[in-house]
Amino acid sequence: MIKKLLYCVAFLGCSTIFSQVTFTNNADLLGNYNDTSEAAVDMNGDYLDDYVRVSSTGVGIDYQQPDGSFNSVFYPMNIQNVPDWSVAAGDIDGNGYNDLVLGNNSRVSFLFANSDGTAYTEDPRNEYIFSQRSTMADIDNDGLLDVFVCHDVDLSHPYRNNGGQNLVLDQTLIETLDRPGNYAAIWVDYDNDGDTDMYLTKCRGGAAPGDEDRDNAMYTNNGDGTFTENALDIGMRDNAQSWATVFEDFDNDGDFDAFIVNHDFQNRLMENDGTGMFTDVIVGSGINPTDLGAWENQSGDFNNDGFVDIFSEMSKELYLNNGDMTFTGQDLSFDEGGIGDFNNDGFLDVVNDGNLWINAGNGNNWVKVGLEGVDSNKNGIGARVKIVGAWGTQMREVRSGQGFSHMNSLLAHFGIGTSTEIETLIIEWPSGTVDVIENPDMNTTHIIVEGSSPLSIASFDKTNIRIYPNPTSEILTISMDGLDKTPVQIIDVNGKLIFNTKISNNGSIDVSSLKAGVYFAMLQIDKKTETFKFIKN
Repeated sequence: MIKKLLYCVAFLGCSTIFSQVTFTNNADLLGNYNDTSEAAVDMNGDYLDDYVRVSSTGVGIDYQQPDGSFNSVFYPMNIQNVPDWSVAAGDIDGNGYNDLVLGNNSRVSFLFANSDGTAYTEDPRNEYIFSQRSTMADIDNDGLLDVFVCHDVDLSHPYRNNGGQNLVLDQTLIETLDRPGNYAAIWVDYDNDGDTDMYLTKCRGGAAPGDEDRDNAMYTNNGDGTFTENALDIGMRDNAQSWATVFEDFDNDGDFDAFIVNHDFQNRLMENDGTGMFTDVIVGSGINPTDLGAWENQSGDFNNDGFVDIFSEMSKELYLNNGDMTFTGQDLSFDEGGIGDFNNDGFLDVVNDGNLWINAGNGNNWVKVGLEGVDSNKNGIGARVKIVGAWGTQMREVRSGQGFSHMNSLLAHFGIGTSTEIETLIIEWPSGTVDVIENPDMNTTHIIVEGSSPLSIASFDKTNIRIYPNPTSEILTISMDGLDKTPVQIIDVNGKLIFNTKISNNGSIDVSSLKAGVYFAMLQIDKKTETFKFIKN
C-alpha cells in the first residue's frame, strides 16, 4: 500500500485516483428504437457522440445536442443484414459522415451515409460469412479506410477500399491463416514501429486444448504491405478459447499492454516490455485469473485519474486501474455497451439495450481529441494521440471496432487527475505526419486537422543535453543518465514520423535502419518535449 501511495503522489496527485464510478440511467432522454449492437459514435460530424441502433426496419440515431439533450431521428429502411453480432463505424468514402459495417451470422452489409448525413443506403454482400467482430482500419495505409470482418467458421474477410464506396473482398490485403474460430480482431501498433498490426482473438467451439484453431494470432506489419504471424514469438499465442482482447498502455510506460478474456484455462494480463514482448502478470493484479466466460471486453479511463480501466463481463464489471498493473474491482448494474461521452462533460458513459448510463464524474480534469485526416483517412483511425504533462506521457490509439461487438467513440479521451496543465498534445498520424500543440486547454475537446500544427523542425537542442556521435551511421547516444526505456520518435525533415523506438539501458538509440539524411529525435525529458537534430550517414 505504501508503494502505491508514493506512486500516486509522484504521478498525478491522485486525490481521487481510487474513486469508484457512479452511473445513472437517463434512458428517458432517448428515442424508443429496437436494439442490436450498440454504436456510440458521432454520425453528423459535430464531434459529439451519438447513439446508433440498427434494426430490420431502419436506423435510429439519438443525436447529442450541445445542451445535453438528444434529437432522436429514425430513418426507415428495409435492412437486409441486421448487425446481430457486431457493428463498426468510420467514414469509408470520405464525405464527412460516418458509415457503418453490419455483421450477422450469414452476411455483412455496408451502410453508407449520403452527402449531408440525412439518409443511408445499404450495400449488402452476397458472400457467406458468420461474422464476429467487424473493424475498420487503413490496412494498406493509402489514406482510405478498409474493412476487416472476423469469420467464425472459415477464413476472415478483408475488404479493400478502392475509393468512394467501392469495397472489394481481397484476401491479398492481409493474408491470414485459413482457419475458423476468428472472434475479435483489434488493430494496434504493439511494437511501436509506426505501422498498425492486427491481433486476432480466437475461440473454436468443440476444439480441444492444443487445437491450432484456438491459437490467438498476431499479424505483425512488415511495413511493405505484408504481415507476418508471430504470436508465439512474442508471447501472445494464447490457446484458451479467447473472446476479446483490449490493448492499452495500462502502466503509462509508452507501449501497449493487453488484457484477454478467456473461456478456458485463465484470463491473461499481458505486460509489454517495450520491445513488443509480452509476459502474463495477472497473478497479483487484483483480477481473478479464473473468472472465466466473459464475452465482452473493453476499456477506458472512467474515473479520469490518468489510467485506463477494464470494463468487462466478469464478476466485477469494472476494474479500476491503480497505475501499477494492479486493479480494484467494482460492481456495476450493466456489463457491456458502447462507450462515449453522451453529455460532453469529459467523463465516459455507456449505452446498452436502450439505456443511457451517465457517469456522475468527479473533480478530475480531462481532455478529448477529435481528428480530421487529410493525407490519412478522414477519421484519423490508426493515429496515435499523446498528452505530456506533470504525469509524464499518456497515449491512445483511434480505433474502429474494439471489444467483441460494440462500437465506441472515435474521440481520444484522457483523464488527467488533479493536474491543471497539459504541456503538449502530440498526434502521430497514419501518414507519418506529426502535429504538436503546445499548452492545449484542458476540460475541452480539441479538433485537430492533419498538418495544422506540424512539428517545428527549427526548434531543437533546447537543453544542454547532446546526442552523439553526430553524424552517425548506426547508434546515437544521449548524454543524460536515467532515460533508459524512454520512448523516442524519429522524424524526417518533412515532419513525417519514420518510426517509434525506446532508449536502451546504456542511453543509446539504434538508427541503423535509416537512409542517409537529416532527422530529428523527439522525446520527453524532465516532462518537457525536446527535439534533437542529427544526421544519418
